[in-house]
Formats: sequence, structure tokens, C-alpha cells
Amino acid sequence: MTRSSRDRGLLRRTAAALGLALLLCSCGESTARDATDTTGPRSTDYLITSESLPTGWGDSNSQGVDYRVDVCGVDLEPEPPVRATSVRFSEGPLGPFLEEHVRVYDSDLVSGVIDQLRAALADCTGYTASGSRPDSPEARFIVKPLSVDGAPEDSVAWRQTSQGRIPITADLLLIRRGDAAVMLMSYAIRAVPDPAVLAAAAAAVPEGE
Repeated sequence: MTRSSRDRGLLRRTAAALGLALLLCSCGESTARDATDTTGPRSTDYLITSESLPTGWGDSNSQGVDYRVDVCGVDLEPEPPVRATSVRFSEGPLGPFLEEHVRVYDSDLVSGVIDQLRAALADCTGYTASGSRPDSPEARFIVKPLSVDGAPEDSVAWRQTSQGRIPITADLLLIRRGDAAVMLMSYAIRAVPDPAVLAAAAAAVPEGE
């Protein structure tokens, strides 16, 4: 087996174990009601495109729309969304990758989550997460606060590194857009994410209608 094949297999197994490629653990039903629900903003209103990213980046397969995890004791999704969608981009078959997850809620809970997470990250150095199935393995992440150039005021960012055979580092930015949460996650295998990629993505997130 070539090194490329081994890396690809390890990346798949790590993503499957942790959910949403290294961060977010699937714990509920898929939510994708944009096509029929017109009572509020669509989750697709906040999506970026590969044209917003540096040269060489293109579309990749989405990892799904569900997520729920406690980061440093803060529940990123204290109630289910009414609309959700996600996209993923990559610079190659083995990455680096950038994911965007958009969740629209019935109430303004995103600011509270951002405030709680910002406060928690000031003292938190790591957390443990597991998938939604009983046999899902646990994973440990080392975390630290992160500054992202151009990030809006109502946002919070952090860097986390999985602890395992191949540590994988992800830079994350949670942005509020009205009643929507926009999560951007830039990650790479065997490398540290390029800060310019997350900054470009953050600048490109639409304001919505």
C-alpha cells in the first residue's frame, strides 16, 4: 500500500470516528428544508463558493449537515435547527480542506453560544468528544483561541489538534448571521492550515437577506 493510500484511509477513518471531519459529532436527523420552507432565511443564503478561496481550490464532497458537540463544555447546538446545509472545498484529494456548515434557528441563540464559547476558550486547553453511536470512539482535542483576519465582531475562532496516530489540526470560526450560525472549518493532514484560507472564507460569507 502506498503512503498516499494509507493517508487517505486514515483520514477517512478519523473523519468517520469523529463526525464532520474531525470536529462535529452527528447526533440527530438530517435537516434540509430550504426547498419547501419559505418562512425565513434559507441556509443556502450564507454559502460561499470556491471562487472566494485562493487559486487551486475547488469543490469537494460535503460531509453531511448534522452536528452537535460540546467544545470546552459549551453545546454548539442547544436546539435543533429548522434549516441546514453544508459544503466542502479542497486543494487536492488529500486536502487541505475547508468546510462550511450553516444552521438556521427559530430564535437568536447563536450570540449566546458565541459568548459562552469565547469565555470558555479563555481557560480551556482541551476537550474530549465521541460520536453518536454507542461504539463510537472518543477523541481528545487540544485547543487554543485563534484570531482570524477580517472575522466579524460577532464570531469566535479556535484551533484544535486531534491527539492520535496522525494529529490533524483544524482552525474553526463560528459566525452569527441573524438567526443563523455559520461554521467554517479549515483543516489539513500532516500540516497546519493556511490562515489565508479561513480568512478568505470569512470575508466571503454573505450577509443574507
